[in-house]
Amino acid sequence: MDSKELPPVPLPYLHLVRATRPSAPALTDVVAATRATLDRAHLDLPAGAPVAVAVGSRGIANYAAITGAVVAWLKERGSAPFIVPAMGSHGGATAEAQQAVLAKYGIDEAHMGVPVRSSMETVLTGVTESGIEVFMDKHGFEAGRVLLVNRVKAHTTFTAKVESGIMKMTAIGLGNLEGARRFHSSALRMGFEKALLEMARVNVRSGKILGGVAILENDAHQTAGIEAMAAAKVEIEEPRLLARAREIRPQLPFRNLDLLIVDEIGKDISGTGMDTRVTGRSIHHELDGADSTGTTPGFIRIRRIYVRDLTHATEGNACGVGLADMVHERLFRKTNFTLTNVNATTSLGFLTARMPMWFPSDREAIFFAMRNMGLPSPEEVKIVRIRNTNHVDSFLASPACVRSLRDNERYHVGDGIPVDFDDGGNLISVASP
Repeated sequence: MDSKELPPVPLPYLHLVRATRPSAPALTDVVAATRATLDRAHLDLPAGAPVAVAVGSRGIANYAAITGAVVAWLKERGSAPFIVPAMGSHGGATAEAQQAVLAKYGIDEAHMGVPVRSSMETVLTGVTESGIEVFMDKHGFEAGRVLLVNRVKAHTTFTAKVESGIMKMTAIGLGNLEGARRFHSSALRMGFEKALLEMARVNVRSGKILGGVAILENDAHQTAGIEAMAAAKVEIEEPRLLARAREIRPQLPFRNLDLLIVDEIGKDISGTGMDTRVTGRSIHHELDGADSTGTTPGFIRIRRIYVRDLTHATEGNACGVGLADMVHERLFRKTNFTLTNVNATTSLGFLTARMPMWFPSDREAIFFAMRNMGLPSPEEVKIVRIRNTNHVDSFLASPACVRSLRDNERYHVGDGIPVDFDDGGNLISVASP
């Protein structure tokens, strides 16, 4: 029998579930908070000195507003700030593309009032005790003072006392393509934490790092904290900020799921397209203790993941798609394999670029997933649908999931609605209206 002739699969109603409050309150005025923390940071700012404000490529909430506040604060104190991309190999590892990435966030000369100097040129700043060459963006190096602005959060690949944040940007992002290449090859040989710390310390000891502005976000992708610190304090303070970031990170309130439907993935969502701390799947499971399916101990276990699309901002970079079991055909068609492969090659994460099975419609993909799992009953199957892994404070969930939230006061559960498809077999309802 042809797959199109198979009988329909019974599906459960899905309930709209909303968090009644975020995991941490959002800041009401990010500009005022940025200025206040900079006032307390005691940064060494000689009058008239150039300062390279280093910013990355992630979809950070209020990034332009926070960066703009940093630039304005520096100018008011007689400094001569400008902006440099500090995103390793992102943006296809070209200066023009990296500048375009920042412009899409509103971080450009027109909005910031200062130049954006984008270049892949680097300067060798030293060699670590383990023999890793460390680099720094040429514009930042020549300025002599670099102030890094980045979100502190759990990394999608490894667990350590510092993960994504100021130290990582110091070691890798600021080193452009050369820094990214050195880090990933060294990390797979000697461990992520050791490589990151050794490389970051070399750049800090160069005397070129002024300090960092660390951003924390809650599970609703809102700015929940901003803290500036001088370079000498970053390694000391960042573990505390990371611990707080882990407490308030986006996560689904379930131990296990049968099927997770993800409406979109992209580099603006996560370095791995979808946050592995939400999906529980690792791209380097041989290094972090995950089992053969890539599931990391202590995190959610999901039998099947289906991804429907790429974000517009990712520009065809589908890194992370290999963490899914199935994708929609439109995602496959939108994938820029050159961009994806450059990113995956630099990070040495071949799994991130591996294309899974693709289907011409949501209906065919979901029906296949249900059959593949042995056709669990609508009342027992655990299905969740999310917009993306940055937005898990609102989602659709099946009755089996909803039952486990019965005594959880943090979530409001709405009425169940049927899983409806249009004439093309694609989902009609949205994951988080």
